[in-house]
Amino acid sequence: MRKLVYVRIVHTSEDMGSLSKKLQEEIISRIGRDKWEENQKKILKFWEELEKEILGLKLDLEHTKIYQDGLPAEGEIGMKIVYTAAKLGSQNYRLIEKLVEKGAQIVATESPELLIEERNLLMEMYNSPTLEEREKAKRRYELRKKNLLLERDEYIASRISNTLKTAETGVLFIGAEHNVIPFIAKDIEIIDLVKR
Repeated sequence: MRKLVYVRIVHTSEDMGSLSKKLQEEIISRIGRDKWEENQKKILKFWEELEKEILGLKLDLEHTKIYQDGLPAEGEIGMKIVYTAAKLGSQNYRLIEKLVEKGAQIVATESPELLIEERNLLMEMYNSPTLEEREKAKRRYELRKKNLLLERDEYIASRISNTLKTAETGVLFIGAEHNVIPFIAKDIEIIDLVKR
């Protein structure tokens, strides 16, 4: 039997790579620095509790594969992404780093092409020099966003279905907007941490 632990996550700005600073600035301008700092404390608490819950599952990490929202590589390149993001302060990647150190294996989870397309749409929106151009870029992003998310979800599910072997457990760290479950192979038992 194959199992998948489905973990809905809260992204932090450190998870967003080159978009990090722009996103942080935008959020602070919308909600204010005090509210932003309060949210950061809540997010840190979320990750601390999530780490305890995942470690409490007592997974056989030698037979566990890690699937990560936004991770298009595995092996040496994938681990470089994990280590870099963890060093920059990503709680998500720090947890993955701990799991890998105990024997888990990361798997290239996302389509690089779809991630690049989304990043380019977002960068165009954030880097537009005029308000008019920014609004046009925002409309382009909004028109593509829903289908892009659906395509990413289908791709992630296919990666899990094709790489998770019998008697292995996968752990999927996925943003709350995603809905991968309907596309997962039917012979994979899903342990949804939200519904536990």
